[in-house]
Amino acid sequence: MAKGVSIKASVLCGYVCLTFRNDLFLVAVHELGHALGLEHSNDPTAIMAPFYQYMDTENFRLPHDDLQGIQKIYGPPDKLPQPTRPFPTMPPARSHPPVDPRKNDRQTRPPRIPTGDKPSHPNGKPDICDGGFNTLAILRREMFVFKDHWFWRVRDNTVMPGYPMLINVFWRGLPPKIDAVYENSKGKFVFFKGKQFWVFKDTLLQPGYPQDISLFGSGMPAQSIETAVWWEDVAKTYFFKGDRYWRYNEDMKTMDPGYPKSIAVWKGVPDSPQGAFVDKANGFTYFYKGKEYWKFNNHRLRVEPGYPRSILKDFMGCDLTPIDPDLLPTEDQEVVIKLDNEAGTVKAIAIVIPCVLAVCLLVLIYTVVQFKRKGTPRHILYCKRSMQEWV
Repeated sequence: MAKGVSIKASVLCGYVCLTFRNDLFLVAVHELGHALGLEHSNDPTAIMAPFYQYMDTENFRLPHDDLQGIQKIYGPPDKLPQPTRPFPTMPPARSHPPVDPRKNDRQTRPPRIPTGDKPSHPNGKPDICDGGFNTLAILRREMFVFKDHWFWRVRDNTVMPGYPMLINVFWRGLPPKIDAVYENSKGKFVFFKGKQFWVFKDTLLQPGYPQDISLFGSGMPAQSIETAVWWEDVAKTYFFKGDRYWRYNEDMKTMDPGYPKSIAVWKGVPDSPQGAFVDKANGFTYFYKGKEYWKFNNHRLRVEPGYPRSILKDFMGCDLTPIDPDLLPTEDQEVVIKLDNEAGTVKAIAIVIPCVLAVCLLVLIYTVVQFKRKGTPRHILYCKRSMQEWV
């Protein structure tokens, strides 16, 4: 591109693998935003959203969220240039903008959350280190972790800022507590819950969904599934439920003959896995269940030695070092110890001082008695006379 900005194909695939279905202009604007310092946006309608989505390029205007983000970095323009076509009236720039320019703005996105989609405790966001996820998957080369009404985006073993986020804010129309999700061969996201499934193109629910799971393809489990993962190497999608698995042909929309089969074929993988994703570059598939994961070797067809391991520690960056409560006394215990020491000191003083005074008194009485019995010693008498003569 001009002005010394170049975009490599590998960089484009970090946002979306470029095909003829995607507009190069939109991808270039997205990558240029990164070059200017913008991160991915939590607003699914922004050009900086982590998923590609088509926008009108004939009359393209930078979405409001992206405009606010770039102005937060570089500041608002001093004056607006003369446009070739009339622009809508813009509000005057604030002399003292708030810390977050998205606040106090009627056009703020994302859209308002419907009341029915709010969790029972809307202010109590879950902690990813507590585990208990419904499922997880790799979407657009990032890990997405789902739990009840919420989801996290995880990159480089770190939760991205702004998460967890309510599922319905990003994927409007998607219910909470989903069973499984995967990215199919066409780059669409397929979500499963119970007897239904939803298909999204990036963040947009496709027309006609949700549908009954029986319409997904011939031979599909009738009730529900627990894990879905697409293997690019064989161009097949694998579904897992209980102690069985199915292999699905995306082009034919039907299960391959001879399935389901026993999950024992995947040596070491537990029954009823809750999520899976493929590391194509290194030839591994990772299965998740509970708070653990299994690293499956795609070539040897068995789990690697030393597994399962903690997914919270290895992928979410959680510190799971156990703390011995005996080594960390509480504040109340410390106060009690201090009070005991002070009481002991006072008690000791109360005993020692009277004893010392009693001894001194006995010595004094003994001395007086001796003086009366034996009279005044000569050296004391002599001293007394010497003092009188001196005076």
